Amino acid sequence: MLGQEAFVHSFATTELVDVENGILKLPPLAVWGNLAIYIVAWGLLMWPQHLPLGRPCIAMVFAAMACGLRELCHKAWPEENYPTVDIFGKINPTPIALLFGLMLVNAYLKDTGIWKYVEERLDTASPTKMLVNLCCLSAATSAVLTNDTTCLMLTPLVMNLCRRRGAQSTLPFLMAVATSSNIGSSLTIIGNPQNALIASISPGMGFLTFMKDMLLPVLLGLFLNTVALWCYFRKSLVFENPEVQPEIRDVEVAIPDTNRCLQAIYVVAVGGVVLAMVVGWMFNMNTDDVALAAGSTLMFIRALRRRATGTKDAGDTETQFALGAIDYSILILFIGQFILVGATVDTGLPQRLFHGILGPCAKDLAAGPLCMLWFSAVVLLLSNVISNVPVILMLQPLLATQPAESVASIWTVCAWVATVSGNLTMLGSAANLIVAHTAESEGETGFVATCYSKFSLIPTLVITCIGVLLLPPIGPSWGWIVGLALVALMLIMVLFKSFTTHFGCCAVAAFHRASCLVCGLSRESIGLVLLSFFASAQLLGPYEGAWLTANSMRTYNPGELGALNALQQVVVAVLQPCLGCLVDACHAKRRLVALGSACALLSAAMGVFVPQFFWLEMALQIPTAVSMTLVPLALNSLTLGAAEDFTQQVALNNVGLHLGTVLSSGAMALLASVVKDHSGGKTVESPWWSSVPMAACGLTIVALPIVRHYKVDYHRASGMETTQSHETEATNKGPSGLWTSKFFIVNVLCFLFNFSNMAQLQLLVQEASKLLPGQAINFTSAAQVIAHLGMLVASVVAGRLADFGRKPLVLIACLTVTIRALLTAATDVWWIQPGGSPWLSLLPCETLDGVCAGLWGVLMVLMAKDVSENTGCFSLALGCLQASFSVGAIFSSELAGILANRLGFAVAFLSLAVVGMVSFVLSLFMPETQVHQGAESRHCPFLMRLSQGCRSWIA
Repeated sequence: MLGQEAFVHSFATTELVDVENGILKLPPLAVWGNLAIYIVAWGLLMWPQHLPLGRPCIAMVFAAMACGLRELCHKAWPEENYPTVDIFGKINPTPIALLFGLMLVNAYLKDTGIWKYVEERLDTASPTKMLVNLCCLSAATSAVLTNDTTCLMLTPLVMNLCRRRGAQSTLPFLMAVATSSNIGSSLTIIGNPQNALIASISPGMGFLTFMKDMLLPVLLGLFLNTVALWCYFRKSLVFENPEVQPEIRDVEVAIPDTNRCLQAIYVVAVGGVVLAMVVGWMFNMNTDDVALAAGSTLMFIRALRRRATGTKDAGDTETQFALGAIDYSILILFIGQFILVGATVDTGLPQRLFHGILGPCAKDLAAGPLCMLWFSAVVLLLSNVISNVPVILMLQPLLATQPAESVASIWTVCAWVATVSGNLTMLGSAANLIVAHTAESEGETGFVATCYSKFSLIPTLVITCIGVLLLPPIGPSWGWIVGLALVALMLIMVLFKSFTTHFGCCAVAAFHRASCLVCGLSRESIGLVLLSFFASAQLLGPYEGAWLTANSMRTYNPGELGALNALQQVVVAVLQPCLGCLVDACHAKRRLVALGSACALLSAAMGVFVPQFFWLEMALQIPTAVSMTLVPLALNSLTLGAAEDFTQQVALNNVGLHLGTVLSSGAMALLASVVKDHSGGKTVESPWWSSVPMAACGLTIVALPIVRHYKVDYHRASGMETTQSHETEATNKGPSGLWTSKFFIVNVLCFLFNFSNMAQLQLLVQEASKLLPGQAINFTSAAQVIAHLGMLVASVVAGRLADFGRKPLVLIACLTVTIRALLTAATDVWWIQPGGSPWLSLLPCETLDGVCAGLWGVLMVLMAKDVSENTGCFSLALGCLQASFSVGAIFSSELAGILANRLGFAVAFLSLAVVGMVSFVLSLFMPETQVHQGAESRHCPFLMRLSQGCRSWIA
C-alpha cells in the first residue's frame, strides 16, 4: 500500500502545477478518479447501446460526476483549497453558437426547398453512384458550411433516400457522410471548429494560403476514402426497390406559398444571406458571430414574408418555427463533452503524456521528417482521446516556442491531422456524433463505434500519413498545382460524363480482351500475377539491413542485425504452420492477403522512420513476420483454387514476383540517388525510398477484387481434388497424411538450402555498406535486380521442366547455392579485401543467387502440393516447409553474423558453402515427390544416373 501510495503521489503530486498550460493543484483522488470517469464515459459514448441513456445524457451525467468529485475534494480538504470545476469556463461558446446559428440557417434552407432539389439530384437506382455522389457532396459542402452543419443537413436526407430505395444497409451512406465531411472540411479554415481556432491563433495563416496547401491532400484523401468505402461495403450496396418512383418527400415540408413572386424573392434573399455568411468567413470574421447574424437575419426575412402572405400554418410567431428547428440534444452533448474534457485537462495527464512522448522533438518539430511524423502520430492519438479542439488548445504553448519560419506549416499539419483523425474513432469528431445521434433518432441503431472503427482504422491512418507527407514542411511546394490539375480533370469528366464512362468501359474491355488474346490468361490468372507483382515489393528485406547500417540516425552492427533477422525468422517459423491451418480453414483468403499487406505497411513505416531503439526494432519484427507468412500462404492457396494449370501459374506468379522486385528495387535506387541527406561530412540516403514498399502494400489491397471469390474452388484450394472418388475421400486422413518420410526429407532440404543461402546476400550487402556508406541502398538495389532477373528466368525454366520431375531441379538448386557461396568467399579474399570494389562481385554471385532461389521458389510450392495431395492441408504443408526454410534462415543469420564479426566475411561464406554441399548430398537420396504416373521416365538421365551411382557408392 505504501508503495502504491508513493507511486500515485509521485505522478499526480500537487506540486506539479502549471496554470498557464491548464495543470491545476489537485489531489490524487481527483486526478485518478477523473481519469476513471472519463474512460467509462468514453466507452459509453462509443457504445451507447449498453446503457439506455443516450449520448447527450451520458455526456451530461459523467460531466456532473467529474464536477461532483472535484467539489468533494474541495470540501474534504479545505486547508488545501483545491479548485472546483469552472463549468462556464470549460464550455467553449464558439462551436455552440456556431451550431445554433447553422441550425437556424439549415431550417431556412429547408424552407426554400433546396434540400428537395439536392435529394432529387442524389437519388439514383445505382447505390454505387449514390455513394460516390454523396462523398463528393459531403466534402464540398463541409468545406463551405462546416462538417457539423453538413452532417446535420445530409443525415436525415440520406436516411430518407435509403428508406425510399429500400437500401439493404444505411451504414455505407452514413459512413460516407461522416468520413467525407471530415476530410472535406480540412480544405478551408472555416471547415471545422479546430481549423477556425488555428486560424485565430496562428500568425500569417490566410484563407487562400491554407486552401492552397490543403488542396492536394484533400483530393487524394477523398479519392482513397471513397475507394475504401466501396471496397469494404460493396456487398451491402444493394437497393431492394431500385425502380420505385414515388414523389420525393422532403425532410421538412416547406410552408406552402401560392405567391410565386414572393417565393422567388424569399429564395433569392435566403441565398444572398447564406452567400454573405460564407464571404464573411472568407474574410476571417468570427464564424459564430457570422452564423448567428445570418440565422437572425433569416428569421426576420421569413417573418416579413409571413406578414406579406398572412401564412400562419407553422405557428403564430416565427419564434416557434425557428426554435423548433433547433436540436437541443446535440447542443447538450457538446456542453457535456466540453465540461468532461476540460476537467480531464485540468489533471495535467494529457499534457504530461504529450510532452513526454514528443521528447527531444518538442524543441523543433520541423527539424526533420521523423519529428514531424512522430508529432502527427501524437496529435492523431490525443485527438481521439480528448477531442481535437482541446488538443489544439494544449498545443498553443508548445508551438509558440517553435522557430518563426516553421510555425505556420506546423499549424497546417496539425489542422490536417486533427481533422482527418476524426475518422479514426466515433469520438474523434463531433460530426461523427451528429451523424450517429441523428441516425439514431431516425431509427438507425447500427451506426456504433465498433462498425465505424472496423472500416475507418486503416484508411484513416493511410490518408493521414499521405497528407503529412504532402504538406509543408515535408511535402513539395508545387503540390497545389497538381491539385488544381486534378480539379480541372474532375470538371472535364463531369462535363463529358457520358463520353468518359463509355471510353472507360471500352478501355477496360479492350485491355481484358488484349490480355486474354496475347497471354491466353484468364482474369484470375492475371490477377494472381499482379498480386504477386505488388506483394513482392511490400517488405524491406535486405534494404532494412542496409538502412540500419549506413544511415545517420540509426546504426547497428552485424551482430545486432543478425539478432533482428533471427527473431523475425523465429516468429515466422512459429507462425507458418499456425497460419497455414488458418488459411486452409478460412474461405476469406483475399482478406487474409489484405491483413498481411496492412502488417507490411505498418512495419515498413515504423521500421524506417522511428528513432533508434533496438527493442522497438525487435517488436517490429512481429508484424513483418505476419506479413511474410500470411501473404504468400494465402496467395498460393488462391492459386491452387483458381488456376487451371497449377505448375504454370506458380511459375507465372514467381515471374511477377521477381519482376516486381526488380522494378521496385530500381525505383528505390532512383529515390535514394535523387534524395540525399548529408550528415557529419558523409552522404547518406534519405528515408523516402521506403515509399515504394508502402505504396505496394496499398496496391496489393486495391488489386484483390481482380480475383473473383466465386471463381475460387475452396475445396481444391485446401489440397483436395474435386474430382476424386468417394473411395479416395474415405481414405483421406487429413493432417496425419502429411507425416511421411518424404515430407520429412523435403523439410530437412528446405532447412539446409536456406541455411546455406539466406545470409549470403545479407553479408555481401553489410560488407558493401561499410565500405560504401553513401551507396548502400544503390548497392542493395543492384544486387536485388541482378538476382531477381536470374530468378525470373529460372522461374520460367522451372515452370516448363517441373512436370518432368522435381528431383533434378532440386539437385541443380542445391549444387548452385554451394558454388555461389564458394565463389563469393573467393571474391572476398582475392578481390574485396585487397581493396577492390564490391560492385564487381555482384554479377557472378547474384546471378547464381537468381538461379538457385528462382528454382527453389517454384519447387517448394510444388513439393508442398505433392506431399499434401488429398489431405486437405496444402497450406499447412507449405507452412511447415516455409517454417523449416525460416529455421534455416535463423541458423544462417546467427552463425554467419557471429563468424563475420569474429573471423571475417570470407570464413562466414565458406561455412555456408559447407552447408550447401550437405544439402546437395541429401538431395541425391530424396525420393521423387511427384505422384503422377510416368514421372520417373521423364527425369533427366544424367542426374538420375548420378543419384543412383552415389547411392551405390555409399552403400
